[in-house]
Order: sequence, then C-alpha cells, then structure tokens
Amino acid sequence: MAESDAAESKRRKTEQVEMAKEACLCLMTYGKLMVIKLSNLKEEVDVKDWTCLPPPPFEMFLDLPGHDMCPFEFDSKIYMAPSDKLSLPREIGRAKSLSMGNLVPWPIYEIKFEERRIAPTVSLDGAPFPFRKSYIVNTPGSGDVYLYINLRRRLKDESRFYVLCSGSRVWKPLMAPGAAIISERHVHNTMFVLDNNLFFSSSRELERDSYLARFDPIKETWMDKSAADNNLSNFRKSRLISGGQCRITYFPHISVSLPGLGSSNYTVCLTHEYVKKPPHAPLDKVFAILVNHQNGLVALYQYLDVAFEDIQPPMEEPGRFNFVDLGNGMLCAICSMQLLDSDPYSSAHCFSIFTLSMLKDFAALQLDSGAPPMERDFLQVTVHRKSVFTMENCGLTNYMGHAFVWPPTMGGRFHQRTTPF
Repeated sequence: MAESDAAESKRRKTEQVEMAKEACLCLMTYGKLMVIKLSNLKEEVDVKDWTCLPPPPFEMFLDLPGHDMCPFEFDSKIYMAPSDKLSLPREIGRAKSLSMGNLVPWPIYEIKFEERRIAPTVSLDGAPFPFRKSYIVNTPGSGDVYLYINLRRRLKDESRFYVLCSGSRVWKPLMAPGAAIISERHVHNTMFVLDNNLFFSSSRELERDSYLARFDPIKETWMDKSAADNNLSNFRKSRLISGGQCRITYFPHISVSLPGLGSSNYTVCLTHEYVKKPPHAPLDKVFAILVNHQNGLVALYQYLDVAFEDIQPPMEEPGRFNFVDLGNGMLCAICSMQLLDSDPYSSAHCFSIFTLSMLKDFAALQLDSGAPPMERDFLQVTVHRKSVFTMENCGLTNYMGHAFVWPPTMGGRFHQRTTPF
C-alpha cells in the first residue's frame, strides 16, 4: 500500500511539473474549472458527422467553491470571486454582521495550478460587491483590476466603480463617469479595455446616441470622448438599429496589438455578431474592428469567417464566445452552445486557433478619424487548427463562461473583458 501511495504521489508530481511547463487552456463553467493542454488541440477533428464528435480532451477538473465564479489576473496569479449570492452563507456580502456592525466582504479565492486546488486567499481584501451583473477588466500595462457594479438600483453613498491597485492590494472606490443616464432604467452600460485604456459606454435602448468615456488612471477621472457617429458605442448601436433588432454586435471581448500597427494609436479588438434569420438557425460571426484606443473611434471592420469556416454546427441560441490571446498575434477563439435538435441535449464547443497579421498595404492607408467606419480587409488570417467537441447534458454545468491561458504565453496576457453568465 505504501509503495502504491508513493507511486501515485510521484505520478502527480510529474503531472504538476508537466502542467507548469506547458501552456494550458482553462475553461470555467457555472460550477467547474476545466483544463486542456494547448498541444492537445493541434489535431483537427473530422466534423462531417455532428453525432459522432469526441468529448474535449480535458486534463483536469476542479469544482469551484461557489456557482458562477468570475476570474481575474492579479500579481501574476489567477483569482476568482463569486457572483451568485445564493451559493454562499447568508452573512456574506452586503449584509451587516450582527456582532460588529461591519460589512462582510465577498470572499476571493486563488487557483493553485501546481497543487491542483482552489483555496481562499488572505493576501487580498474581499471584493466590495458580488460580481453578478458586473464587469471586471484587467489593464495589462499597469496590472490593476477594475470593477464596475452594473446594478439597476441606486447605490446610496456607495461607488459603482472600484480599482484593485497592484501596489495596495485593496479595493479602492473611484469617481463615476459624468453620464447622467448611468443610473436610469432601460440603459445599457458596459466597461471594456482597448489596448491599456479603460472605456465606459452608456446608451439608452432604441436610441442612436450613446455616452463614451475613457479613464485617466493618473488623475483617476473619466474623460468624455467624441460623440461622433463613428465612436465604438454609436457604431455598435447603429448596427443594432439598422439590423431591425435581429443583429447584435457585441462590445469587444479582447483587444490585441498586432505586429505591423507600428506606432499608431490603433488596436484590433475582437468580438462577435449575432444574426437571427428565422426560420433558420442563428448565425454567429467573428468580427474584427480597428479602433483608435485613445478616443474610441472606429476606422475599419472585417468579418473573420475563415476562423470557424466548416466547423460550426447549427446552434439553438446565440453562441457563447471566448477569445484568448496566445501571444505574437496568435489567438484561440471558442464558440459553444446547445446543438440544434440534439437528443439527448448536447453542447458543441468549437475551437479555432489562428494568427492575425496586418496586410502589407495597411501602412499606406490614410485613416481619417472623421470618416465613417468602412468594411475592408485589413487583416490576414492564418488558421492553424480547428476542432469541434461535444458534451452531453447541456446546461449551466457545461456552459463555457470564461476562458484564459495559463501560464501566460509570450506577449499574451489575461486582459479579456470578464462578464457574468
């Protein structure tokens, strides 16, 4: 028995060393953390018969300490905080402690990959709010983490914005943007990162005009940006309205600075567009936008159909997209959702690994900041591998909510926008 235990311990240590050396793709569902070695996604899978797809080649499963956890990177580690208060003790959160009268913070956990476990951390202050209906983003240049609480109700004497500073390791409240519509009903608010710049957008439903502001981390204030039709918020809203409510262009999932952009103020952000064409299945498209990361103005946009060409099965609903920066212009895109008319209910997970580079004639383009956004090929897409896998019993348990690569590869950081399910 002792020899068997020693052999098992040695095997686990070997696996831990191998995992530490090799980059892994980490996927978070409603209740689990699942890990896939990136090398296991190299071989393409025959996708001609959607009923005979293999399950994803997971290396590790870990149960999350609560439902619907939201991850973020801080100090070269991955932490997570809960967003579902139903999975936690009643005294946790904004309820007051009966004995001390103090607010009990939301717990934060650390993913200890080498030890294959998730443990509470005492090195960070607890989160000031649950992450439910909120946005949390990393700014790779500073290492700071920003949190916006997207609640409909008014917060008396409390901030909606916080920053977890790399130096202090505590959540600090921030001044809110000057948008008068931020607390009104029927308003869509979002926060995202372009390059190292933090943006906040606020817009009313069914109206074209929207508010866009960029955060100044030195002054800790929000700067109103141009209300031009080609700012990212108005660009997205005009596509929604012109599409008759059947087309939705989402805000950026990830922003990447590619070789060939030079010293310009432009960055490439990736998102997806959902188009419903009854009676056919919904259609999802990967969407690249060239945007000025100083003022949020859109110059060009391009569909990246080749990324998922020939591997997207028919889906019941809009797909859940995640984009992971693998460094040096290489990305991994993941689309997952319930298969159409599947019995038993199954979810399909489409993986596409590709490299983006600027076309040779990009340097000769004269980008006019006042010109309307133009659909034009400005990126070359080189697809390296595409794979599709299935998981039975589709639901929140298998719903790919968040994705990141660990450890961070050369040039790639965990700076995606992280939102709840």
